[in-house]
Amino acid sequence: MPLEDPDLASVQALQAGEDRALEALMERHQRGVFRFIFRHISNEADAIELTQEAFARAYFNIGKFRPGAKFATWLYRIALNLCRDHSRSQAYRASTQTVSIDLSADWKETNRQLRSNQPGPDKAAENREKLRALDQAISELPEELKSPLILTVLEGLSQIEAGELLGVSAKAVETRVYRGRKLLLEKMNKVGF
Repeated sequence: MPLEDPDLASVQALQAGEDRALEALMERHQRGVFRFIFRHISNEADAIELTQEAFARAYFNIGKFRPGAKFATWLYRIALNLCRDHSRSQAYRASTQTVSIDLSADWKETNRQLRSNQPGPDKAAENREKLRALDQAISELPEELKSPLILTVLEGLSQIEAGELLGVSAKAVETRVYRGRKLLLEKMNKVGF
């Protein structure tokens, strides 16, 4: 028998028109949803905006939620769809932008001087670089591997919960996480980590 959804009372209160119940749901899930979105899009301002949008959509569509599923699964599905829409939008904008390659000599010299004035690498800088490389490698994973990896490894969801969210079996999640980790390892090795 599946465990009862810990959010069910708040969801039912929200469905009954008690808007304060949304505060309880946000308090419980806001950080996790933000981390989930941020790991998908790697832009803090956009992640904050999309987190707010996820809760707004949950609020306005709470009548569509059915207790057969966990609220968290439903909320993360909304967040995942927002991430996918955002990525498609970003890809479209990037495909329509033009970049001038005529950089002024002053800018080039200033940039060169800034780079030469940077302190030598230390352990903290190396760790930050590794994290940046890892974030970049995760962002470059195919969506079918990135989402299961983020949900299970970084967000701590079980394979069953991640499968429910993604609409696949727990075994498919396990396989995709394995493939995602393998691809990440290859990417990290290529950049020297």
